[in-house]
Amino acid sequence: MKQLVVEINNPEPILWDTPIPKPGPGEILIKNHYSVVSTGTEIATIESSNKSVTDKLQDSTNIQKGLELLEKEGVRAVWNAVFPKNISPIQLGYSSSGKVIEVGRDVKNFHVGDMVVSNGNHAEYVVVNQKLCSRIPEETNPKDAAYTVLGSIALHGLRLSETSLGSKIVVVGLGILGQLVCRLAEAQGSEVFGIDPDVTRRKDNKNFFPSIDDLPVDEVDSIIITAASNSNEPIEAATKIARNKSKIVVVGDIPLNISRNEFYYKELELVVSKSYGPGRYDKQYEVLGNDYPIEYVRWTENRNFEAFLKLLSQGQISIQGLITSEIDFEESPEVYNSFNSEEKPLSVLIRYDVKTEPKIQFEKNDVVPENNQKIKVGVIGAGNFASTTIIPLLKELRKSCQVLGIASSGGLSSETLAKNFKIKNKYSTEDEIFESDEIDAVFVLTQHFNHADLVIKAINAGKAVYVEKPLAIDVDSITRIEEAMYNAEDPKIFLGFNRRFSDASQFIKEKLNTYPANAINFRFSVPKLERDHWTNIKEIGGGRIVGEAIHAIDLGTYFFESLPQSISSYSPINKDSGEVYDNQVFININYANGSHAAIQYFSDTNDNLSKERLEIHGNDNSFIVEDFQLMRYLIGPDDKSKVFSDGKGHKQTIETFFSYVNNEIPNPFTWLEIKSVSLAGIYAQNYLNSGSQKSIF
Repeated sequence: MKQLVVEINNPEPILWDTPIPKPGPGEILIKNHYSVVSTGTEIATIESSNKSVTDKLQDSTNIQKGLELLEKEGVRAVWNAVFPKNISPIQLGYSSSGKVIEVGRDVKNFHVGDMVVSNGNHAEYVVVNQKLCSRIPEETNPKDAAYTVLGSIALHGLRLSETSLGSKIVVVGLGILGQLVCRLAEAQGSEVFGIDPDVTRRKDNKNFFPSIDDLPVDEVDSIIITAASNSNEPIEAATKIARNKSKIVVVGDIPLNISRNEFYYKELELVVSKSYGPGRYDKQYEVLGNDYPIEYVRWTENRNFEAFLKLLSQGQISIQGLITSEIDFEESPEVYNSFNSEEKPLSVLIRYDVKTEPKIQFEKNDVVPENNQKIKVGVIGAGNFASTTIIPLLKELRKSCQVLGIASSGGLSSETLAKNFKIKNKYSTEDEIFESDEIDAVFVLTQHFNHADLVIKAINAGKAVYVEKPLAIDVDSITRIEEAMYNAEDPKIFLGFNRRFSDASQFIKEKLNTYPANAINFRFSVPKLERDHWTNIKEIGGGRIVGEAIHAIDLGTYFFESLPQSISSYSPINKDSGEVYDNQVFININYANGSHAAIQYFSDTNDNLSKERLEIHGNDNSFIVEDFQLMRYLIGPDDKSKVFSDGKGHKQTIETFFSYVNNEIPNPFTWLEIKSVSLAGIYAQNYLNSGSQKSIF
């Protein structure tokens, strides 16, 4: 197996090949699924491993230890301590999640197959004492759960502050631990303020400030210091705003040179938080597994693990927005280079190769059929979009396809559509279409709530499927589709994200290959719909973001060549009535490569406004597009315009789908694109006005 380590006097972390460890008594063997790189702690670990002998000798603590060793064991013992031989590399990482592979003797609370969190290192397999593991609730994402150990450190520090509902708390240092402390303190109902000079850590949070002097309060109940610093400034600043008899809790690595006068006259209390909580570094607890009685020690490190996991499972705390990036384990050594940049990542999630998880790739068959082979099509859904857009285009493309059947839930509408377009409705029910060996491809054009079920049926029947957006309206359905694809031999899924296939988008894409963009603004001006229109009913249509604004999310993915990483959505609120104007929605998307998209979805605009306006900017170049027909583009000194007649690219989309089905081209979508764009739309809809950025993965 491989594990991530840093060698003494070598600042570059590397992957070492080592045997898979074996669990001893009270231990469990875990195959890691995810682990978290905590930048502050791991920077300190790497720096510590690379301290020169001179630096170590100048440390007063080491000098005292050296004198004691000299007195007890002589010069040779001191020499061996300063210049040790056969030094093992230092393992990195201490917060992870994974699956139990094997259990040692005397392990009673865990079984093979359990999903657990642990303080395991960055390694494919880790052995951990059962007291340092907790089972992940079924409804909790293992990615979020990987933050449990970090969350427990934050939770223990918050507990030591002895604050509660209504308390005023200041958190000094907004790295990953500081951010978690803030969220936990907010969850308990405290008024929380954060301090960090780094603007990227503060983002747009109105309660985060660059210094103590900027705080809107004079005195607070507790100050929790999560910063790492060689300066005494955090302690000095904390004493200024601490009220009489308040607590200062130190979680981070800072000097503790306190001013007696400040502590004396205010009767302040200084507490140093020890990692995850009671039990940490106690061999009786961590090695021998002897628990502390709950009536005497309510919150041990293991019980803190469980408490944090429960908060995650109940949605009382979220990891959303705390994951700077997600990388494969094989790439993990490279991420440490970013620690030296001006914008250090807040945290990085390492993903391990888990063979039991779906890894879906769309494959192109080697056999290419003759060009004159028509694709036999079945259409499910006979609503307005089918009758006005898709069916007419399929008839126009009759040299490439033949529609053999149209099915709808009511039956009458499909027969009417077949009659109007002179289609011999050979298969007039959904089941007949899926069961027919003659049908090559299925078009899913129904109301949104049953898209997922119909896509799964198509996959199971071995049919290529063109599904009009959205793919699904809830996260569970995305998972079910992924499972069906994983079990299929050659699944073919294609989304009706037609904007990317329009002539205007293709023109822009060609230019972006030379002049990449990093910002998109997409404004929709769409007709109002009645509140009881099926699109607005969440259980049926999923909402208008999922049903239509999702086009813009996909277009950003296409133009940026990057996946959406996090998303937030907001709408105006009438403060008097509490009514949410969900027909005016603002969506912000951060993409993995650092690009950004802003989407405005309005249905309360003037009728003369263009329906869709797209602006793309980057590298001093700009493209402005109205309804995918009129374009103004500015590249360098040139300011030009262009007109496109095809509109939003529906025909090109279907032609591309047919080329894919005929194995003439690979799928223009990757499964990861489809999945992440779909999740982004669902999250934007579900977390409207949540006030925070929702991570996609």
